[in-house]
This record gives sequence, structure tokens and C-alpha cells, in this order.
Amino acid sequence: MDALLNSCPDAVIAISSEGVITFANKEAVRLTGYQMHELVGQTIVNMYDSLETAKEINRKLYASSGIIHDHESTLKTKTGKPIPVRISAAHLKDSSGTYIGAVGYFQIYRPWPTEEAKVKAYAEELEAKLEEWKDLGAPVYELYPGLTTVVVVGRLDASRIERIRSNLLSHLRSHKTAVIRIDLSAALVDDAPCVARELLKTVRIARLLGAESILTGIDSCLAEALEPLVEDLSLVRVFGSRDAALQAALNVIGLEIRKKD
Repeated sequence: MDALLNSCPDAVIAISSEGVITFANKEAVRLTGYQMHELVGQTIVNMYDSLETAKEINRKLYASSGIIHDHESTLKTKTGKPIPVRISAAHLKDSSGTYIGAVGYFQIYRPWPTEEAKVKAYAEELEAKLEEWKDLGAPVYELYPGLTTVVVVGRLDASRIERIRSNLLSHLRSHKTAVIRIDLSAALVDDAPCVARELLKTVRIARLLGAESILTGIDSCLAEALEPLVEDLSLVRVFGSRDAALQAALNVIGLEIRKKD
């Protein structure tokens, strides 16, 4: 019997009618941090995180005719660390029906499944909002028929520019676009060489789809990273000011900015 109980994956503890531990298996030793000789002979009350917890278990056993299943409670280790457990226990009686002790099975569990589910749902909600914010930080919209504008705000790295390109290509599939104005004035470029490669790739794909690209707001680091990658400088039109970039884009679609008389 001892060999069978010692092979049990759950901690097993038996007590006398006085509440003194008479048996503990190897898992109980591992779970609590006590040595076997330290467990056997001490009161079961010392195994719980408080006297009230021990009394609660005892009340539930008597209220349920001496048997409980998967009751959530807390043990403590030798060092006082609390251990959340599920307890299945039963009173032991002799042939005359006299109570002679009890045996309990203690299984470690995570006691906050509902809270964990809430945290997971909240994390998923935050991730969804983050993706939404990323799109809001780089809106793609039609300013005039034939003129699409992309304004990038915040940190810009290779992965984000890939997302911007995906949104832009989706836009180009549904809008007849002749020119794209990409404004990087409010972008904080991270890893300029990678951003330069991905930006140039975006410009080339747009050109293959029939849309010219006009850039504005490029900082010196990004300019230095772009220069060796651009074999034909006519592929990338860059302007130092937003107004100049806008006028150039409007020229492509046959419009211009005029002052009122």
C-alpha cells in the first residue's frame, strides 16, 4: 500500500482522530518542503496557512458526511510559502463506525482561472487597440481623386513600414491613384538602413501599379541610408517642405494651389 501511495502524483496525507499526521507520501514531502520525519507526528493544522483554513476543511468534511472533492484551499510550505491546492478528502472509520482519522489528496492548481481569462481577454483587447493605433498613426487616405496621402506619426521601423505598405496596397486596389504623397515629418526612424530598404520597396511596388511617389520630411539619417540604394534618383522625388510636396503631387493630377485674389 505504501508503494502505491508513494507512486501517486498527488500529495497524500493521513491523520489520526486527533489530527496528527500518521502518513505522508513522497509527493507530500516534495510539495511542502518538509522531511518525512518532520511531517509524520505533527498536527495537520500546521500544514494549512491558518487555523481558520484548517477549521473550514473540517467543517466541510462533517457537513458533507465525511467526503469532499476538489475543495479549493491553501497549504503552506516549511518556509511559509502558500500553495494553492485542490483537496479531496474522506473520514476514516472502523468497523463499528467510529471515526479514526482521515486521508486527504492534495493537488496543486492555479486558483484564478476566471481572472486569468479576464487578463488574457484584456491583453487581446489591448493588442487589437495597438494594431488600430498603428493604423491611426499612419493613415492612408485619398486627398483628391488620384492623389493618395500617407502621413506617418511615431516610431517607424521595418515591420511597421511593411504594415503601412500592406494598407497602401489595399488602398491602391480600390482607388485609382496617380500619385502618393508620403509624409515622414512626424516619424521617428528606427534602424534607418532597414527602413530605407522597405520604403524603397514600397515606392517601387507603387510605381509598378502606376502610381508615382513623392516623399517629404525625410531626415538626414534616412537620406544617407537611401542614397546608395537608389540607382535612379528619378524614381524617388523628395521635397523638404509639405507645401512643395503637395504642389508637386497636385501637378501630377493636373491641379495647382493658387492664392485668392
